[in-house]
Amino acid sequence: MKNKIKLGKYGAFALFCLFSFIAGGVNGLLGTGGGIIFVYMLSLLTDNDPKDNFATTLCATLPISAVSAVIYFRNSNVDTGLISRLALPAIMGGVLGAFLVDKIKKKWLNVIFAVLVIYSGICMIFK
Repeated sequence: MKNKIKLGKYGAFALFCLFSFIAGGVNGLLGTGGGIIFVYMLSLLTDNDPKDNFATTLCATLPISAVSAVIYFRNSNVDTGLISRLALPAIMGGVLGAFLVDKIKKKWLNVIFAVLVIYSGICMIFK
């Protein structure tokens, strides 16, 4: 991983820590969204392939989401009946998406990601 922005060793580390703290907070607060911050951070601070950024983000948000989920569950904020209906199709979609990511051009992945972020933001504003 090469730094896109020349910040020096400690400056890059500080920015990674700051973005990671914010991503964890957003993910815990909203139940999602930390990944968007990670993708933005990685695209801003590294020369990584966007596909690698998406995969890295997924791996980084997994433990954050797991810890947040345990806390939500302990606070009785989880509809376990709904989870049972969502889990299998979501896992199948995740497997399909993981296989498709290497077949889609970088440009189109970025477009898909941007459209989903914009659409989600608009939906949140008007609901």
